[in-house]
Formats: sequence, C-alpha cells, structure tokens
Amino acid sequence: MLLTTGMVAVSDAESNKNATGAVFPDSEFNFQFLRTIGYAVSGGADINECLDTAYRVKNGDIESWYLEWNRTAGRLETTGDEFLARSNNVSARETYLRASNYYRTAGFYLTKNPDDPRIVPTWERSRDCFLKAADLSNNLIRPVRIPFENTTLPGYLCLVDTDGEKRPLLIVQTGYDGTGEELYFQVAKFAVDRGYNVLIFEGPGQGEVIRVQKIPFRYNWESVVTPVTNYALSQSIVDPERIVLMGISFGGYLAPRAVVFEHRIKACIANGGVYDFGGSILQRVSPDIEDILSDENKSKTFDQEILKAMDQSVEIGWAIGNGMYIFGARTPSDYFRMLPPYTLKEVAPQIRCNMLVIETDNDTLIPGQARPLYDALTSPKEFMFFTSEEGAGLHCQTGAVMISSERIFNWLDSVLQQN
Repeated sequence: MLLTTGMVAVSDAESNKNATGAVFPDSEFNFQFLRTIGYAVSGGADINECLDTAYRVKNGDIESWYLEWNRTAGRLETTGDEFLARSNNVSARETYLRASNYYRTAGFYLTKNPDDPRIVPTWERSRDCFLKAADLSNNLIRPVRIPFENTTLPGYLCLVDTDGEKRPLLIVQTGYDGTGEELYFQVAKFAVDRGYNVLIFEGPGQGEVIRVQKIPFRYNWESVVTPVTNYALSQSIVDPERIVLMGISFGGYLAPRAVVFEHRIKACIANGGVYDFGGSILQRVSPDIEDILSDENKSKTFDQEILKAMDQSVEIGWAIGNGMYIFGARTPSDYFRMLPPYTLKEVAPQIRCNMLVIETDNDTLIPGQARPLYDALTSPKEFMFFTSEEGAGLHCQTGAVMISSERIFNWLDSVLQQN
C-alpha cells in the first residue's frame, strides 16, 4: 500500500506485478482488472468482455477507467432488461450479474475524491443489477435487512435450496473496499455449491452503510458481528453449532476481532490474516509518523505533501482517499490518527474458536501480517499459504477464486465434521 521516503508516501505498486500477464503497464490497474475478470468462473464476468473493456481504458487514467467499465456495465444492464422483457430469465440473470460486477469496477477509483458525486449512483447501479439477478434466482438469493443499533445492515442469504433443512452457515464479510454483491462471486457461489448456506453482510465503512447511511468503520467489530449472529440464529435454516465467520482482506482483522468476544461462532477464516492493521500502515507511511500526527504544524505540512503524492499515484490517491471516505476523516492526518486501535496485539490470545489464518507469497497490500496473528493464537488453528507458483499468490488469491475456495472449504469441511 504505502512506503516512505522521509514524510512523503510513495507507492509500492511496482512490487505487485503478477505473473499472469499484464494487460496494463500500471500494476494497480492490472490488479483490479484481474480482480474483475477473475469472477468469470462464478458468473461475474466474461473474458473477452473484460479484455475488450480494458483495451479501451487509458493506462493510469482513472476517469477513463470509470467511463469504459461504466459503458460496458450500462450496455449489459440494457441487454438484461431486454432479455427480461422477453422472459429469457436465465439470460437476464446472467447478464445482470456481470453488469453488477462491472459497475463495481467502474466505481472503484471514484473514492479517491470522497466528494465525487458519482460514488453513490454508480454503487447503486451495481447493487440494483444484483437485486434484479437475485429476483431471478428462484428464491436462492434473498436480500435481507439485519437489525443494527438504530438502523439495519444490508445483506443476502444465499441458499443451497428452499427445503428448509438446517445447514452450516458461513457468514462472510468484505474489508477495505469490497461490496456485499462482490462477495457472491468471491465466496458465496462456491460455498453454496458445497452445501453451505451463506449470509453476506455489509457493516460500517462498507457498501451501502458508508455510502448511504454514512456510518464509518469502527475497531470494535464485535459490536457489528454480534447483531449479525443474532439475526443468523433467528433463521430456522441455521444450525447453531455450525456457524462460521470469514473476513476478506481488511476483514482479516475485523473477523478475528469479532470472535474474541462472539463465542457462538465455531470457526473463523482470516483471508488474509491481519495482526496489527494500524501499526503496519503507519510504519509504512513514515518512521516519524507519531511525532507528525501529534504536532499541528507538522500535520499540516504532512497533509500537503500527502495530497501531492495522491495526485501523482493512482495507488496512493485511491488508498488514502478511500481511507478518508470509509473512516469519515477530513484530512490524511485525521485518517492516520484513526488507525492505531485497529490491532489484535492485546486480544488475539483470547480467541477460542477454530482459526484458519491465510497468507499469500506476493501480498503487497497487507504483507507480513498473517504469521504474527497465527503465532499469537492459543485456540485450535491452521496456517494456509498460497503461492504464485500455483497461480494464487496475490492479495486474497485475486484471480484464483477456485484455487482459494477448494483449499479453504476443504479445511472447513474437516473442521465442522470434527464437531
């Protein structure tokens, strides 16, 4: 994410080159492209649709990125509407699912400028296309509202079938920048195929909850997962002895934090594991970051330099701009001041449930975080390592969701069979 030379953040994106063949010279664009096209195996993309779109995008130009992915998504949404009007329901569902993923991709970099007026409308179109597809799923994808404080959290119940049988439930959440809709392509489709019902949810700082409800992230994620677990247990199809929580990316901090306190969850998957999110980010920004953030004048100078760096780098611009957006910060220094509580250093040994901690060998976004988390655990645990040699070495096995799912669900099957 970020490295430093003095007080100025510089990108380490050049180290994130993947071995699958670059479509974009800019490695950050290439990573997000791979993220999008990787969902072809779960219905979220078609290969040449993605390639055709990518070839129209100007390398490193986030406005071009938005326009071209939005153009493809809009065309598919219109096609889906035409299919639906002719009662070609399967074709309509398939087309809406791809449009949903492409709208998500189109809007990805918009949060570089938290005031961009297109952020919410683009996300809404991604969400609405997914809802259209869910309506054509024979009741196997059900939008839900989860009671939470004075509001509700959005989510989806993804079901194996409609016979009402109690099954193991996988609760899955994203992290720093994903959406609930993306989780269907990334995880839920594969879990359902293996006999798991899935509850997807978005919490503070994510999806609708930040874009519409304006509720930013919080470090005490158990305050989110406990209401979600309450909701899960209110569903007659849930086996209370087989509830699992999975956190993706930054969710590799959030999910383990939650199970420190939420003991009704029997197993937790951290993909990838995050031990000290706040500390790891701040160390990569500047070795003098504590001194900078504690001094008003130094903070002002720091913000000016960071804003310049954000203009010069797609990765830095998005990472900090998005961070300000999802944490509700006014300035880069305000954002960095919010990060220290996001650590498991003091609480990881209190986790009781079965833990799967995942690391990849070319993860440049949260490097070196999984092993310290694993070592701190005193509960039953397993460490899973994905490599570039097997095609799954990028952050959260991006572009290799089948390889990822095969190994993760094999582990989960064995754990739940033991209980």
